[in-house]
Amino acid sequence: MIFYAFDLEDYITTRDFYEPYESFVPGKIVQSFDALMDALDNEDYEVEKVVPFLDKHFKYQDGRSSERLVKDLFRR
Repeated sequence: MIFYAFDLEDYITTRDFYEPYESFVPGKIVQSFDALMDALDNEDYEVEKVVPFLDKHFKYQDGRSSERLVKDLFRR
């Protein structure tokens, strides 16, 4: 994943995040269009960060979330 955070400093100054953005997002952070194009050209996605992110933030990763949601809605 590549995160195009061209306004990161402004966002942090005016709103901020619950967790440090740089250590939270599961991929490369770029802040300019040229850096984005370079990352895309070089396929620099930092894929190794994705699985730990998914494991931390998503309990169910079996592809059946919609099915569970529909069953829960009709149970009520």
